[in-house]
Amino acid sequence: MNIYSIIFLIIIILLSSGGICLYILNMRIQSFEKKLLHTFASRSDLFPALYEVTKDLVIKHSEIFAEVMNLRKKEFSLMLVSNSMEGFLDVESHIHHEINFIFQVCNKNPKLLKEKKFLYIRDVIIQESSDIARMMKKYRKIIDIYNKIITYKNYSVIWLLLPFSKKTAM
Repeated sequence: MNIYSIIFLIIIILLSSGGICLYILNMRIQSFEKKLLHTFASRSDLFPALYEVTKDLVIKHSEIFAEVMNLRKKEFSLMLVSNSMEGFLDVESHIHHEINFIFQVCNKNPKLLKEKKFLYIRDVIIQESSDIARMMKKYRKIIDIYNKIITYKNYSVIWLLLPFSKKTAM
């Protein structure tokens, strides 16, 4: 075996291992995105229950919940139609801020703070939100690693043939 065939073999091994690495990371990102979508959906599924529990005890109830219900419709349409994780995460960020506002309003109502159903729903939503925060932290780390590998990939002419591109995380 001459030196050129050894170098060629090393290059092929490096290229194939890089492609496999990118493929595995891409699959892991897709898996995380599915888990995130499921967790967001399970948190959003609690909003109608929160709406019903607080209906008789909160002043201007429909006005307070109007924005979160509109965002929920937008979330639902993005889940069905769009593949844009970026747009979906933007809507979820707005939902998170609206839920914080609703909880601030609800926590000022002493009757509501004695309502066991409200306390249970609030605790479950808070738990789901903290799970989402942990998952988003992991998701961002994986996206960062993936994007670094993509940056290295783009330095090589041969790696440019691999069909992977950078991803964005919010």
